[in-house]
Amino acid sequence: MLKRAAIWALAMWAGLLAPAASAADAPSCGFRAPDDHRPRIGLALGGGGARGIAHVSVLKEIERAGIKVDCIAGTSMGSLVGAMYASGMTPAEIEKMVLSLDWDQLFDDSLERQKRSYRRKEEDRQALTPIGVGFTRGKLRVATGVLAGQRILLLFERETLPVSAISDFDQLPIPFRAVATDLNTGEPVVIDHGNLGMAMRASMSLPGIFDPTEMNGKVLLDGGLSNQVPIDVVRAMGADVVIAVDVGTPLETLGRDASLVEVLGQMTGMMTVGNTRAAVRTLGEQDLLIVPALGKEVGTGDFDKGKEALKIGETAALAARGRIEAIAAANVRPAGQPAPPVAVRSLEPPVIEFYRLDNQTQYSDAYFAARINVRLGKPLDVKAMEEQVQGVYGIENFSLVNYEVVEENGRTGVLVHVLPNPTGPNYLLGGLQANDDFQGGFDANLRVGLRIAPLSPYGAEARVLLQLGSEPGLAGEYYHPFDPANHNVFWSRGTIDKRNVPLYDSDGNNLADYGVYLGAIEGGWVRQFGEYGALALGLRRGKGHAELQTGDPAALPDFDVDVGEALAILTLDRLDNLYFPRDGYIAQLGYTMSRESLGADAQFDQVDFDALFAKSFGKHTVQGGLRYHSTIDGTAPVQSLYRLGGRTKLAGFRRNELTGQDYVVLIGGYLYQLGSVLGRSAFLGSTLEYGNAWQERDDMDLGDGIVNGSVYFGFDSWLGPLLFGFGLREGGEGNMFLEISQQF
Repeated sequence: MLKRAAIWALAMWAGLLAPAASAADAPSCGFRAPDDHRPRIGLALGGGGARGIAHVSVLKEIERAGIKVDCIAGTSMGSLVGAMYASGMTPAEIEKMVLSLDWDQLFDDSLERQKRSYRRKEEDRQALTPIGVGFTRGKLRVATGVLAGQRILLLFERETLPVSAISDFDQLPIPFRAVATDLNTGEPVVIDHGNLGMAMRASMSLPGIFDPTEMNGKVLLDGGLSNQVPIDVVRAMGADVVIAVDVGTPLETLGRDASLVEVLGQMTGMMTVGNTRAAVRTLGEQDLLIVPALGKEVGTGDFDKGKEALKIGETAALAARGRIEAIAAANVRPAGQPAPPVAVRSLEPPVIEFYRLDNQTQYSDAYFAARINVRLGKPLDVKAMEEQVQGVYGIENFSLVNYEVVEENGRTGVLVHVLPNPTGPNYLLGGLQANDDFQGGFDANLRVGLRIAPLSPYGAEARVLLQLGSEPGLAGEYYHPFDPANHNVFWSRGTIDKRNVPLYDSDGNNLADYGVYLGAIEGGWVRQFGEYGALALGLRRGKGHAELQTGDPAALPDFDVDVGEALAILTLDRLDNLYFPRDGYIAQLGYTMSRESLGADAQFDQVDFDALFAKSFGKHTVQGGLRYHSTIDGTAPVQSLYRLGGRTKLAGFRRNELTGQDYVVLIGGYLYQLGSVLGRSAFLGSTLEYGNAWQERDDMDLGDGIVNGSVYFGFDSWLGPLLFGFGLREGGEGNMFLEISQQF
């Protein structure tokens, strides 16, 4: 239902606002010579989400009959179709577009993980996700909608690019109006000039789904709330004959047991159905009303039923063919009458002569200049422009980042808008991690974080993380870039936490459990490579205590812990998903030097290398990886031992069942995508793993490896990526496992 409601909003964001049109605007509806007395034909296209695809079939029949539409007004989805047609697109071109779009992706503003900023990928690796809640001036702020409409706005800008320099909608190939609703008065707002793509977005902000649009002191919602079928608007433009198309959803028949969601949906329906009835009563005998019989076959969110909507629209248009042809017959241009001049719809991208930034945030202009490069004197590279804009949006501290092509003083340029996130500058983060081996081994951690940004014009951030559960902890982090591109960064981190370190014998029996309580500070320098990688160099100092929680205290006493380490970590991260990877790669190489001179109680060196790649072929994915971790010098103490067990770390063993100074695991995997529910994917997967752990580096021998395998069901749930499966190791022993947010 949420998806249906989201899609019902598809076209709102205006350029500039205009009051409702009046009779004085009549000439805007179609050019007429002094001796040309043909009636002006106006088209009123109503809102209805996916049901509005039926508008395209009506347009086809109108064109077949030879009718030249003189003006168009559209609401919501009617605004999308109407604006495209008004811009010069043919019905066939519009049909091809709506059938080829990936609607699920279009209604998902989140950026593909591979293209997200490196900083946000770090949060992803810590199982932290923004929850749409923040603090501003001491007040709790909740996101106004599920979607900002980022992808939709980029689509509209791309499709209307041939007329992007036209700001007066009367100068389009067909004069056009988009209809929105004023949040504070409930009155309809007619948009007649500005950026056409933004006007389309502004006509579609269903409350709670899309963020409202604020322009010229007015906050706008979906036009269907006040004027679902804008007959009066197209009439005010000067139309003598109105062809109105109503694709709205009829009211449901509810009983006393109706749910709250159903009641709220019915209330919204009452508003749209009510104003539609009032609008239809104004139609005269000369006008035509077409109501495609979409019924329950195509809902507002059923964009995967585009072909069905087109077929139903075609049936309705054919049923009205007689009336359409009569209107066409009365609209024949007098012999010898020249066709009126129309705006030229250039299919070539415009040459950009200037670039300007509308920066409404606390970030410096230089910060955005380092991420958006517009080549002046060259045709606009739409693909590159969209990628750069999306890259900035992927920083996730902005509510909207979009561009528009504008014309000023005869020069064509690009104007980029960056709007601050209204829930900032303090953003709440959340995450849940859990693991159960169904043999008494269970751990779960709830994570709550706070990101504070920006703390400098170049995007400095602070982050606080509280972890509750099996391994409680508190961490604070500061990230300070020295340049606009964030290539060079100072970072520092302080932590107080507890780690559980189990000890097992060679038969898999749990001998003891230590709880390691540690307080530490660390900091250093990071060299970032765009959004895909970073090299970090730093120092870490910590003190703590290891307490025996279960086991023989005579054999395994408590002991103090002192940490003093120098760290170097190189990370390359281009993976699409940390939990169910289907494309890309991730690799991390680390070197740790523990030295008494740095305050450590043990001297040792460790090398850590992890790599994973994934490649998909339709619904099928193959995966491969390698883990190599070794204490190459000295002996690591208990708290620094490597821990294995679980998927991709020898799945036939329980989590942390194996410990050692060194280990190697070779990984192969397969993933099959079963389908998706409201954009959440479900998978069947398996792994084949080979490796082992050793207590002495000299004993490392791949000939001692153990074959492990697993099969599992995975679902990208709202709680976090959930996985249930069975692991088996060489010799026939195995275990069941349940994981939430445990990375591949």
